[in-house]
Amino acid sequence: MNIMNNKQKFQTLLTISIYACILFLSLSGLAMYFYPGGSMHNNPSNPNYNSELNTYSHSMNFFSDLGLYHSWSGEPNFLSNILFAYSLLFVGIGIISFYCGIYFLLKKDRHLILISKIGVIVAFISAIGFILVGFTPSDRLLSEHMFVVNLAFRSFLVVMLIYTCSIFRSSYISNYLSFVYFILFCLVSYYVYILMAGPPMPSVSYGKDGFFTPNERDLLFHVVSQKIVIYGISFSILCQIFFLNKKEYLDLID
Repeated sequence: MNIMNNKQKFQTLLTISIYACILFLSLSGLAMYFYPGGSMHNNPSNPNYNSELNTYSHSMNFFSDLGLYHSWSGEPNFLSNILFAYSLLFVGIGIISFYCGIYFLLKKDRHLILISKIGVIVAFISAIGFILVGFTPSDRLLSEHMFVVNLAFRSFLVVMLIYTCSIFRSSYISNYLSFVYFILFCLVSYYVYILMAGPPMPSVSYGKDGFFTPNERDLLFHVVSQKIVIYGISFSILCQIFFLNKKEYLDLID
């Protein structure tokens, strides 16, 4: 029986991360294609509801709209819901495999072993949060949905901080990567702040007492901010994977 050495484990984990990231982008893209339409602003409770807008909008629909049990137009959303749940499952797998892979690189410096282990644990918590986002449709389980959204992004913010510091402290990983993590830390901080103090969004599900239709400008601000952060993280991780797959980093792994 052949047992993989650490170099092979590192490469395998990064490869899993690449495929997981591609699958997230592909499945979420398909979910957007099959989404029946409507948004938090353009819904039947709005007197200006336009039923002809029956597609997903990158500027007016959250990612989480793909996971609704019924779309904002009132139509069943079964196919997009399933595709969205699977896309976030692969997000979780990608996060766990990527940061487990980085651990093999950071543990070369004994002073970074503890902080890199903490980083893996916090990344695991964030991954679980992202996975659960796909299994808590906001039109059925809004409070649970918002809890796991906050869990995912806030713990990922801690991950960004940990790896900004640990990569900067390492003597063998380019500080370019530390700078990338600092930018991501700022980006995720910005979105966490928006979740906490951004323009008000409904705190109850559609159709329940207390629901209100947000104005277009506020919804646009939230949605575009979310898209920038999520796509920024996704493409950044893809770039990091190719960056860390260089021979100079593979040779550092015992």
